[in-house]
Amino acid sequence: MTLPRITSAALRNAGRMTVAALVAAGLATLSGLPQGYWAVITAMVIMQGSLGGTLGAASDRVLATMAGAIAGAIGAWLQAQLALPQLLLLALVTSPLSLLVVIRPSFRLAPVTAAIILMSGTAEEDALQTAWHRTLEIGIGCIVGVLTAHLVLPSRARSVIMANAPAVLEKLGQLAQAYLTRNDAAEAEALGEQVRRHITALATALEEDRRERAAHLAAGPDATALLRTLRRLRSDVAIIGRAMALGQSDTVDCARIASAVRAQFDAASACLRGTIAPPGLEALDAVIDAVPESSTMRFALATLRRELDELNERMREQAAG
Repeated sequence: MTLPRITSAALRNAGRMTVAALVAAGLATLSGLPQGYWAVITAMVIMQGSLGGTLGAASDRVLATMAGAIAGAIGAWLQAQLALPQLLLLALVTSPLSLLVVIRPSFRLAPVTAAIILMSGTAEEDALQTAWHRTLEIGIGCIVGVLTAHLVLPSRARSVIMANAPAVLEKLGQLAQAYLTRNDAAEAEALGEQVRRHITALATALEEDRRERAAHLAAGPDATALLRTLRRLRSDVAIIGRAMALGQSDTVDCARIASAVRAQFDAASACLRGTIAPPGLEALDAVIDAVPESSTMRFALATLRRELDELNERMREQAAG
């Protein structure tokens, strides 16, 4: 079995989790909370690869805990007022919260919190106190987690964006070349899956970057337009694949087109990595001019060329920021 490679990002995240756990444990002990381990667990669970991801996980956990605490306290009050069976109240309290989890999976802690509070004691005062303690414990863990992500070996979503965007372009160039040279279909499928994973990671990082911006913890240009352009380029490369499936290889110089398209994507990838300026499109234009105007490949390449020109604008925006 091949062991997974331990990256520097993974080591940084492990370090942040360790620091967060120790700080949360110390604060929980000093505050005298009866189940301070919830603060430790929370600080570790919400720790994500970037500050924006940690902010999102923390807000979800706090909201879920508050929803569960309120529901549990209402259930305890009903039990004290109406003397209803605990199992019936448990069903009444957890059912709507479980439905909420189906709609928003990040709120899975809500029914758990409600159940713990409802079953923590028979007295209404005991349940209310448990609800208060649980909210404090989770709140401490969230605050510690967010501050640790911000101050200890910090990682911003921007770095994830600028790692995945060049990778998308590089893989798209390889995929276009695979289509145009009719390489093994399994290779093209594998490259397409890699493109999908990088775009998914980029979209997730973009959401995290927005959270960091909302909290005034990040700067730099917004990459939303860049992501839209990359998605359109993926569609353009897919059109090239369909054009080849229609038998276009008999009417065009596929090897020359593959070389030009691959070079264009590689140059764009290098630009986003900060090594060169946005590449010109003259070489690609010369290739397109040699393709018959009535062919499907001409349409596919013209569409790709338009989006690559748009990509250059987006890359200039990123460099200017």
